[in-house]
Amino acid sequence: MKLSDKELKILSIFIATMGIFLIGSGITMSQSKKTITKINYKLSVSTQKIPEVQAKTNEIILKDIEIEINNPISVNVEDYLVDADKISSSMLKELSKGLDTSQVNITQAGTYKYTITYKKKKYQGTVKVKEKELPNVTFTLKEKRLPTTGTISTNVREYINENISDEIANNIILDLTEVRQHQNIPGKYSYKIIYKDTTYYGDFYILEPVTTGNNESTCPSDATKENNTCVCNDTSKTYDESSNTCK
Repeated sequence: MKLSDKELKILSIFIATMGIFLIGSGITMSQSKKTITKINYKLSVSTQKIPEVQAKTNEIILKDIEIEINNPISVNVEDYLVDADKISSSMLKELSKGLDTSQVNITQAGTYKYTITYKKKKYQGTVKVKEKELPNVTFTLKEKRLPTTGTISTNVREYINENISDEIANNIILDLTEVRQHQNIPGKYSYKIIYKDTTYYGDFYILEPVTTGNNESTCPSDATKENNTCVCNDTSKTYDESSNTCK
């Protein structure tokens, strides 16, 4: 069908109008704001306790042990291990079987070896047995007197004013060297006692034996004559003339 000039003109206007409309719509859509999609990521961190058995260590380090003489030695293997609380109970049981302290002599001071054997491997430590710690004591010494004919006592208690235990007495060194060297020579001499590296000095008088009168009686063996009177060698005692004894 052939269109008239008028119809062609109308069709041309319509097509042109639609073209402009479509171009405008395209421009508008291209300039509109694009939609942005946001994705949120969440990181979840959880903590998990390591089982106690896994936290234990297998490292074996031995202690150096120190005890006083005549004290019993421990049979508990944990007392010989560094960080024993970090070693599993099953391993401690095996270590206990391998503990050997047979070389330690607790009756004699010295340094000894002990061993722990585990899975055919032997670990070695030391046990030091030390002398018993003596108590600290301060002494005051007596002034001693003895005639040239007397006998020098070696009983340490006769030279010390304080009451002392057998333990202390057995650890005191009594040095009477100067007195013995001059026992037959009247004069004033020194004696000393030594305790825990401390030295104390006392006076010791060697005197001539003197009779008490014409009846030829003498002072008792534990006293000497001074100014015509018997004086007890032990300054804690007093001479009794009636019984001729030191009390």
